[in-house]
Amino acid sequence: MNSKLDPMPRPMPRESALTDDDRILYLMDDISRGARRAYDARIGKIGLNQTQWRIIGQLLREPLLMQSEIAKRLELESATIGQAVAGLCAKGLMERQRATTDRRAWQLILTEQIDKLLPELRESADRLHDLLWRNTTLEEKRTLREILVRASLNLDQGRIDSG
Repeated sequence: MNSKLDPMPRPMPRESALTDDDRILYLMDDISRGARRAYDARIGKIGLNQTQWRIIGQLLREPLLMQSEIAKRLELESATIGQAVAGLCAKGLMERQRATTDRRAWQLILTEQIDKLLPELRESADRLHDLLWRNTTLEEKRTLREILVRASLNLDQGRIDSG
């Protein structure tokens, strides 16, 4: 039968609905969620939740980020970030100050108290990395990092092109 005249398109076979590229994305997501869960279990023992340690991580990478910028980067609601920041401030790990450039924005500043916690955070991360990268060579990790950086740049460019 001529497919151009066939009014009902044929369904896609289920076995071909997912490609190897899809499987890679699912695997990356599974690894990311699993790593966060494993790190949460370790960090929970010192009284930090996932949102809090992710905020600390963002500020360690980019110390001048505003609270709203962190919310965007972590893709979390401002109320969620606000609660986590309030908890970090109550623990003495962070201070929240009005930004000098925009009085509506909050500048988040890690205190010296965080320096006492960093060795424990580092040790927990190192143990997780030991688990994740077992039986993986330095060269394999370097290659993986290069591929992921390229994929991230491609996504960024796609956002620019479509925006």
